[in-house]
Amino acid sequence: MYSDTVTIFNRSGTENNGYMWFPTVLSNVDLIIDKGANIQKMGTDKADTAKLHVKYRMSGQDIAIDGKVYLPPKRWLAQSDDLKSTTLTFRDGVDFFISGEYTEEPVSDDEFISGTKINGFFDHLNKEKDFVFTITNVGGPYKLIQHFEIGGA
Repeated sequence: MYSDTVTIFNRSGTENNGYMWFPTVLSNVDLIIDKGANIQKMGTDKADTAKLHVKYRMSGQDIAIDGKVYLPPKRWLAQSDDLKSTTLTFRDGVDFFISGEYTEEPVSDDEFISGTKINGFFDHLNKEKDFVFTITNVGGPYKLIQHFEIGGA
């Protein structure tokens, strides 16, 4: 338990001006992937779901996760891009995570747009890698046992 590694991608920007993805590699998390039960319900395209458990610790008044400060979504978005690289958030329906380590460098959607069809970075990773999950719900921060519970599909 708590021996997995994932990369969280936080999205910033707008559709008109383009999106920038800010990755954070998190080690010592617990990633539970459920495939079988959902194949029957949803078909193979949407078969994978995940539950991600992320431990945190308090650093003064801040929530710290793997050397970064966690901020609620609106506070995270209000920061400059320089600060977004040093913090993280979990937003359902917007951010996503993958199993394993990717990169710590911000990634622009512009690099993954081809012709008139806009795919973007998320679609690119979803085609290239297994176990790419959009964050569907966020529980926490829980205080008794300091952790977040993040659902993905």
